[in-house]
Amino acid sequence: MGLYVWKFPFRKVLMPLAKVLKGVHPDILSYLAVAVAFFTGACFYFSANNPLLLILAIILTFLRMTLNTLDGVIAIERGNLRLEGEIVNALPDRYSDIFVMLGIAFSPYCNIYIGSIAAVSVLLVSYSGMLGKAIGVNWQHHGPLGKVERLILMMIACIVQYTLNSKNAGYFTILSHKTTIIELLMIWFILSAQITIFNRTKGALKEIREKANV
Repeated sequence: MGLYVWKFPFRKVLMPLAKVLKGVHPDILSYLAVAVAFFTGACFYFSANNPLLLILAIILTFLRMTLNTLDGVIAIERGNLRLEGEIVNALPDRYSDIFVMLGIAFSPYCNIYIGSIAAVSVLLVSYSGMLGKAIGVNWQHHGPLGKVERLILMMIACIVQYTLNSKNAGYFTILSHKTTIIELLMIWFILSAQITIFNRTKGALKEIREKANV
């Protein structure tokens, strides 16, 4: 389950705010999170000329996480849980992933091929998680590349990249390849995504077998 379990304590922290915003439809927050993700991707894309945008990307990433959690809390408070909400909760979030990952892929901090493969890998991770729900078992949240882990790692990478930039050490060479912390993170996303897909598929198959034996 990884850091996904921290979503539930975070919900408790947001409960007072959810009560204040109870009149706001949760779908509005889901769509607002997509807009936040779009600007996060733009921050990565333009950050080479303005490194402070990396700090803004951290703030926007945390805001996205908050909105994504808050919409579920408000839905519960309103007694507004419905099947349509499952779609609004899942599909816009995939657009959010695309905006952020492509912003990184096309940024000067990452090779476009590495970034693009990382973007596809992240989408496959999400698909493998939803696949369990589609075939009648639980939504799979196995890691190591869950959404929470991924976003936290991105925020940490932004801090490190900004710090290195301030010391004129934003780019360095590994095995004759000029790279950055953000690009190395994308490589980690690609590798850990395959492990995550395997773990989620394994989890879904386990639940299927358990249902078959009931």
